[in-house]
Amino acid sequence: MSEGTYFPVAKTADIEQGKCKAYQVEGHDVLIAQTKTGDFYAVENLCSHADATLEGGRIRGNHIMCPLHGARFSLVDGSFGPPAWAPIKTYQLRVEGDEIQVLITGPVEKKNRGAMGMF
Repeated sequence: MSEGTYFPVAKTADIEQGKCKAYQVEGHDVLIAQTKTGDFYAVENLCSHADATLEGGRIRGNHIMCPLHGARFSLVDGSFGPPAWAPIKTYQLRVEGDEIQVLITGPVEKKNRGAMGMF
């Protein structure tokens, strides 16, 4: 397991089932989603296709759809489907009582998205 620190981000009641919300955590743009089955996940809030935020995207099972062009990402491991061209970062989280905490293990990563990030 990577060393890092768990930061309190939200209360479980802040995120409805089947919805997601974005938070800034130590400079990381983190999206916390709750599936319709009540599971919580944390991923980076940035689509690899068009550098659009994923907040507001539809949650289907354990996936989120980008609200801009419909790219699909796994909330579990960050894997993707077209038109996205790269996976997204996932964050480990834990729920302590009613508090959602996200593990931050390092500095914000600078990503070179290339030309595909413009479409």
